[in-house]
Amino acid sequence: MKPRFTLTPLSFAIALALSTNIAHAEEMGTLVVEGDTEQSSTSNNFNYVSKVAQTATKTDEQITKIPRAVSVVTREQMDDRAPISISDALQYTPSIQTNFYGEDNKQDWFVIRGFKQANNGLYQDGTRLYSSSFYSWQIDPFMLERIEVLRGPASTLNGQTPPGGVINVISKRAQLEEDFGSVTGTIGSNDRKEINLDVNKVINDKLAFRMVAITRENGTKVDEVEANRTLLAPSFAWKISDDTKLTVLASYQKDDSDPYLQFLPIEGTLTSNPNGKIGYDTALGNADWETFQREQTSVGYELEHAFNDSLSFQQSARFSHMDINLRQAYFGRYSADAPSVGALLDPTGSRSDIIRAATTADGDSDAFNIDNRFIYTFNSGSTKHTLLAGIDYQSIDVNNKDYAADPIIADGNNPIAGLGLTGNPNFNIYNPSYSNNIVLLNSSTFAPLTDADLQTTKTKNRQLGFYLQDKANITDKFTVMAGVRYDDTSNETNNTSTNSKTDIDLHEWTGNLGASYQLDNGLVPYVNYAQSFTPILALDANNNPAKPEKADSYELGVKFKPQSFDGQFGIAAYQVTKENLSSGSSGTANFRQLGEVRNRGIEFEAVANLNKAVTLVGTLSYVDSEITKDTNSSNVGKTPAQIANKLASVWGNYRFIDGILDGLKVGAGVRYIGETYADNTETNKVPSYALVDAMASYQVDNYKFQLVAKNLFDKEYVATCGDGFCYYGDSRNIMASVTYDW
Repeated sequence: MKPRFTLTPLSFAIALALSTNIAHAEEMGTLVVEGDTEQSSTSNNFNYVSKVAQTATKTDEQITKIPRAVSVVTREQMDDRAPISISDALQYTPSIQTNFYGEDNKQDWFVIRGFKQANNGLYQDGTRLYSSSFYSWQIDPFMLERIEVLRGPASTLNGQTPPGGVINVISKRAQLEEDFGSVTGTIGSNDRKEINLDVNKVINDKLAFRMVAITRENGTKVDEVEANRTLLAPSFAWKISDDTKLTVLASYQKDDSDPYLQFLPIEGTLTSNPNGKIGYDTALGNADWETFQREQTSVGYELEHAFNDSLSFQQSARFSHMDINLRQAYFGRYSADAPSVGALLDPTGSRSDIIRAATTADGDSDAFNIDNRFIYTFNSGSTKHTLLAGIDYQSIDVNNKDYAADPIIADGNNPIAGLGLTGNPNFNIYNPSYSNNIVLLNSSTFAPLTDADLQTTKTKNRQLGFYLQDKANITDKFTVMAGVRYDDTSNETNNTSTNSKTDIDLHEWTGNLGASYQLDNGLVPYVNYAQSFTPILALDANNNPAKPEKADSYELGVKFKPQSFDGQFGIAAYQVTKENLSSGSSGTANFRQLGEVRNRGIEFEAVANLNKAVTLVGTLSYVDSEITKDTNSSNVGKTPAQIANKLASVWGNYRFIDGILDGLKVGAGVRYIGETYADNTETNKVPSYALVDAMASYQVDNYKFQLVAKNLFDKEYVATCGDGFCYYGDSRNIMASVTYDW
């Protein structure tokens, strides 16, 4: 069956909350259950060290009590490093390869514990940012209070997720405690100009309003590739009663840009070409033809109500809409390698000309998420239980116009004699010349394409989940956490132009089990088992739905919270096995599901305020990623493409206190990303690289002057290669800003 579910509307929930006055809640931030009452994951955190996180339990819980690997990037960390994307913000987090395609303005890319994830695994305020293909959300880090990362499979509370983990971004929201605000002006590399605003206003002791806003324009390292962004993110907090709180969160973001990513060939970037290396600033597409226009709008709320000291209810909901218009060029093949016509396209064999293909998308998406959960605390003998029971629902509808196959880009001003084409598909990537007359050709017949050849595809994805999790404090030191979940998912795809349809329904159980024990010396050893699943939207040769990708994880770790200074340390060893990886085209005889990857790794993280002046962040990560099953037996035993087996980073701040330099803070960091492979055969190796970042800020009265440099020494490097493409990494980016706080 397909999930169809009607949930309690907001008006009913508020009426219930207003009519119920059983007991008064003492904590009116995010409801804290067995957590740290001195800190909330949704309030301002002026510190590098976070004591609590909500992603692993859906309630604020002390990180040391969670038998899972959890990391938090606080607002203070983001303010110091001035990230321009979520990927950028997570560069000093263990076991995460970020920006591994270089800088991208369409979406954020991550590899977590050796598993790639995009369109899955990114959450906002505890509910999934439901994305599909190019209809992908990109959240600006300025609108965030923090970023939490739960590593390892996490389907029990979240449904379909990748095995690497969940990234949950927590939005800035209205605060009832006090008025505050800031305005920041920034200039930087590539003609970057930006103004940011963040204002919180307490209307009375029950109402508060907050507005976060951005206007930005910038260029990039690539010639003529530019971007503009406008963001408005209002929020509203209402303390309905001592027992009930409602927070409304909305956002509007408009990107009017060129697409950043350059899909370059391996030959000429990673491997040699007789013409040398392709320029770091080479634009593969025509700036006046390429475009990436996106408008993303969302509105949602979080409702919290305490019935009494033991029972509370939380509901989170969000509706999202997106409009996309994308035209982007990418490398197809060298002209000399084109079947049957290669000698005509490159008669001298110079290997300087390439054939470009085009990615296009034009349409819109509507997504809806709602999560209802009850939290009940009770005692069973000497054991204290925190029971979490919930129902969540996710949906996305996408209407997209695109060609049946990616077309070839040609110059309509310069057709090749003798080929009978309406345009010249050659593009000299070593000496680019950009035509003002782009024509698109059918990749099989070379016939010209028009808007009449566009096809409309409608996609509907649904997920209905039921989950139950119990955290049992058997003693003050021994904690056990167990959970189970059932999901009903469906996918419908309808090409209305060809009347081609697919309909896939899946049902899946997942679970998790963990335990931790707190020793007297502050060490907290723990063990965990967890599962995840991700649907594969494909059919086999008999039109049967493909099995979902599944993963099982075993994790053993130790956490440590010292008593002599403010800090948190963690080390974890894990093994994750992902099965049912697929190959081949949906609905064809070559479709197979025999793939399996096993990742074994160890990771270390330290975040510490050693004293009032010195703050350090350090990470070390190692993963042994191995293909254990594959339709191509020669790949078995090899490392999957684009997976770095070694990662390391360290960041340190020093704050001058008193004296002539009082108010000055300096910081620097180094990021190391190990070698990767460009394919699953370990044929082409992408070299490792290390990048240096630095910052300096000076606070005087209400003014803050800051200078941030990313990739300080402007190292040129190949960030990654895969699927026949290579991508250059981010170049040096220097930003100078002035902030006025009140």
